[in-house]
Amino acid sequence: MYSTCLFCTNSLGTNDVIETLPIGRRLAFDPSQGRLWVICRSCARWNLVPFDTRLETIDTCEQLFRDTRTRYSTDHIGLARVREGLELVRIGPALRPEFAAWRYGDRFASRRRRNILIGGTVGVATLGAMIGLNALVGSTVMYFWGIQGVTKAWKRRRIATRFILEDGGEPLTLSHEDVNQSSIRRLDTGAGFGVSIPARLGVAGRFCNGERPKERVILTGRDAVTALGHLLPVVAGTAGSRKQVELAVVMVEQARGLEEMLASQGTVLTDYRFMPGKIAKLGAPSRLALEMLANEESERTWLEGELKLLERQWRDAERLAAIADKLAIPEEVDQQLESRKGAE
Repeated sequence: MYSTCLFCTNSLGTNDVIETLPIGRRLAFDPSQGRLWVICRSCARWNLVPFDTRLETIDTCEQLFRDTRTRYSTDHIGLARVREGLELVRIGPALRPEFAAWRYGDRFASRRRRNILIGGTVGVATLGAMIGLNALVGSTVMYFWGIQGVTKAWKRRRIATRFILEDGGEPLTLSHEDVNQSSIRRLDTGAGFGVSIPARLGVAGRFCNGERPKERVILTGRDAVTALGHLLPVVAGTAGSRKQVELAVVMVEQARGLEEMLASQGTVLTDYRFMPGKIAKLGAPSRLALEMLANEESERTWLEGELKLLERQWRDAERLAAIADKLAIPEEVDQQLESRKGAE
């Protein structure tokens, strides 16, 4: 197999995953047609792999694709990222998308340990200070109220997250208190749900003036997904235990998508303290499930354009490959390919 692109002559790269084809960082394969390409990362052109070890390599790619949980598919093409950065593009009927707990388990567990450590450190420091001041001024209650006041002021002023809407403009900036006041709301039209957040704009730096915004904005569609991706990690707290992640995965598998999950969580908490669907009041599994779905939705949106481009490139490469194979492949090999098509 050649190691440079036939079109731009740049290196195709290498991989240590597929022994029969150690060339390439992105491979495309069509199991039914018996086609295999190395996609150049420089010019995005598809280089047809010689037939010598093509079928064996395709079988390896197919197994890797099926074993990989992080994959995305449309009706005609799928994309999977396997170990060591190798990407596989599968041509053909889409496999049923799977959602794996391990993908988020380590991430949530790491965040949980960090938050527990921070909370424990702050708690020990606060307790020590209370004991010391109590010995000096003899008023634990007054000190406790003082600590509460400082904590509330910090939550009102400290910026927790900021993000830009799909249409651009000034970024929305939310303090910790703003995030706690954000909620899931049923849209006035009765169709679907949105995310309601305080409309705080134009704040630079890590702190705001602490005043509560008088207006709120309800985000829908991709903006709502973006908002959830920023809000949920802020209210994560100590959520992320193995049991909670398992329950979240079950909720994700039962839901048909983010919209259905938003609907269920938006109605469960209706009228809760007069704040329908308050995000900070959701149970830990619900918050984790929403975060998983929001992350998946964002990645699917990002990959959607790439998959469409890959599909167009594949159709062009397929026409050329069909011509090349008819000229070079013996009749007995054609019979093998036909049998593979029948087995699909």
